[in-house]
Amino acid sequence: MVYVAVFLASFSSLAFEVLLARIFAVSQWHHLAFMVISLALFGFAASGVLLSFLDAWKKGWEAHLSGRRPLTLSLGLYSISALSAFIILNRLPLDYFRLPLAPIQALYLLTAYLVLSIPFLVAGGVISLAYAARVERTGWVYFATMSGSAVGAMVPGLFLPLFGEGKLLVFVCLAPLAVLPFYGKTRFRVLGAAVFASLIALAAALPVDHPLIAVRPSPYKALSQTLKFPDTRITGTTSSLRGRIDRVESPYIRYAPGLSLRYTRPMPRQTALFTDGDNRLVLYDVDAPADLDFARFTLSYAAYRLLPEPDRVLALLAGGGAAIPCALASGAAAVSVVHSHPAVAAMLKDHYGLPTTAAAHREYLASSRERFSIIHLENWGASLTGSDALQQDYDFTVDAFGAYLDHLTDDGVLIMSRRLLLPPSDALRLWASAFEGLRNQGVAEPRRHIAMLRNWDTITLIVSASPLGAASGAAPNGNPLMDWAREMNFDAVYLSDMTPETANRFNQFDKPFHYREIQALAAAYAAGTEADFFDGYPLDAAPQSDRRPFPGRILKRSELETLYKSMGSRMYAMLMSGEVVVGVVFVEALAVALLLLAAPVWVVFRKGEGGSVSGVFYFLSVGAGFMFGEMYFIKAYALLWGHPLISFAGVIGALLIFSALGGALSQRMGREAIPRILLLLLGFFALTVWGLNGLIHGMLGWSAGARYVVGAALLLPVGLLLGIPFSLGMRLLLASPRQRTYAWAANGCASVLAAILSEQAAVAFGIPAILGCAMAGYAAAWAMAALCRTDPALSP
Repeated sequence: MVYVAVFLASFSSLAFEVLLARIFAVSQWHHLAFMVISLALFGFAASGVLLSFLDAWKKGWEAHLSGRRPLTLSLGLYSISALSAFIILNRLPLDYFRLPLAPIQALYLLTAYLVLSIPFLVAGGVISLAYAARVERTGWVYFATMSGSAVGAMVPGLFLPLFGEGKLLVFVCLAPLAVLPFYGKTRFRVLGAAVFASLIALAAALPVDHPLIAVRPSPYKALSQTLKFPDTRITGTTSSLRGRIDRVESPYIRYAPGLSLRYTRPMPRQTALFTDGDNRLVLYDVDAPADLDFARFTLSYAAYRLLPEPDRVLALLAGGGAAIPCALASGAAAVSVVHSHPAVAAMLKDHYGLPTTAAAHREYLASSRERFSIIHLENWGASLTGSDALQQDYDFTVDAFGAYLDHLTDDGVLIMSRRLLLPPSDALRLWASAFEGLRNQGVAEPRRHIAMLRNWDTITLIVSASPLGAASGAAPNGNPLMDWAREMNFDAVYLSDMTPETANRFNQFDKPFHYREIQALAAAYAAGTEADFFDGYPLDAAPQSDRRPFPGRILKRSELETLYKSMGSRMYAMLMSGEVVVGVVFVEALAVALLLLAAPVWVVFRKGEGGSVSGVFYFLSVGAGFMFGEMYFIKAYALLWGHPLISFAGVIGALLIFSALGGALSQRMGREAIPRILLLLLGFFALTVWGLNGLIHGMLGWSAGARYVVGAALLLPVGLLLGIPFSLGMRLLLASPRQRTYAWAANGCASVLAAILSEQAAVAFGIPAILGCAMAGYAAAWAMAALCRTDPALSP
């Protein structure tokens, strides 16, 4: 019964965590989901602390609580607390942007923390109890924990399309009640089976859009704003790990980013698709040639003026949607479309009848040998600037520009459009990434291949495989881009030989900010001082590689005070950045961790009761090392497997299965194996730093099935090794149930802190920095294990 209870608690709590991440990605923002879930995981640590106190109060508690009845009651309590937490959170008017203005929001946030912590506390208590009650079987307890968690990580990916986030979460919360038909005498078993079957039937009959479980997006998101229009409705919804897609129809949707004010004719009817309540992509009804006229008045169409009637156009879509009308309006002989979400790709193909591929953009380019006259990328990011600072996106790295250029014809053109930001940041990074991408391709004068135009809220980058020629704003028809910009009332931001008076003419700012900064950047590249330019710039505008793919990250920690003052000393403006929020969360998490670990010290290390600092630090180090290693592979595999959440579920599932096997194998090992396993882990991590990035790029062109299988196989050795140090330490380095429950608490605290630090390390220093932290954690564990050998306080 103990192993079954551990499996069910682990399965349900991990699935609950993954589904909460999806729910908060829709109802709030990705970084808030990360914050709430990370703090909720302190429930696991708190369970170890509570059991430590229980050991001081009552001896033999582990034998009493590991019986069938207490475990059944614990699983029932978990199901009730998890369902209650979801219902409360779903109806809580939490708006953390209003924290500095509305003190009641602090109470709502505290309520969210507390209700989330309870189900994790109960689940963690069941697992911690098993380690205390089955001292000689810790390897099998670890196996039940990790295998249950692995199944829990995989279930959302399989069943989200069938049930949606809310309804699937209800099933997951009820899953531990599957023990009811096996509890007590025959009549109780029959009653338990009837209760369980009734609850499942009730959950199955619950409509997906029932107010109790329906997940509604943040009022700040584009979907919420669009639904305020009259006669606007959601006509279809589909969910998966890649995101929830809502299809919206309305006679009032008017979306054409970069449209010139000179366009005065009607827009075609539009249908909008929203991913997780934001990131809008529009389908335009093209029933007649006149429906494409608006596209000829958009910023992006500038590049099509350079290549009339192009041969082949590739539209890479991650939002927007105007790329397809632009391509059709140009008279292109062939248009191919790529979108990463299978459901969206199917809708695009059905709507336009064009060849459409469901694949990540980099994956498609790596597998294709075709060359295109025009590659048109649309990726607008989150509607709220800064909220996507922690999201990985491989569309804008220097490596990505190399892939785009490799697939252009000799006179081909790349188009990218983004939101216009002040102070200039994203535009600088785009220009620098294009420059370095061209330079890496051996182009002698990259600046002559780059152009940038803007209107009042949009900026468009144009990169040509061949030189664009001299730009002259004075001579008629001296430059087709300058002439067309003048005709459409667009402003030139960068052309290789443009003059200052041709900037900031139509959509005027106080000063030509973007023009000035890009001219300064171009001069820095010409002088070879670009590193000094980026170091001295108040925002993070440096080009990024695939090792640090976070285009939404623009803040510099060293400049936070300056930025805070520049925004009128308004705290809520700073809260728009996910990176700032996570930094605040780390401070809070550290305080909670210290409180949890300090509270039972007088109990665990009471005089004459044993206890050792080295033993505690061993489990802190192992917990941190495991989480850092797991987070590294999650982020590294986002490129290989095409989406961060696919990587999240797949890596966690694979690592937990393999570490479960490692825990089972540890039952055959002795104390002398601990330092050897830790050294093997360090060696494997060193090989990973050296070779994994190249392997991933080499596999990008493979089929999806091959990438999944080989990627999972690469995790086998590290997963086996990761599963051994904790289970061996629990069995051989600790002497009492009290020490084991405290070690469980220490491991949980370290895991949460490491998860938060991983995000910060990846954004600031690059993804490989996370693996460096993992190596530091396991090196510290190796040192602590050596100290534990001669420490009588931790000898069994």
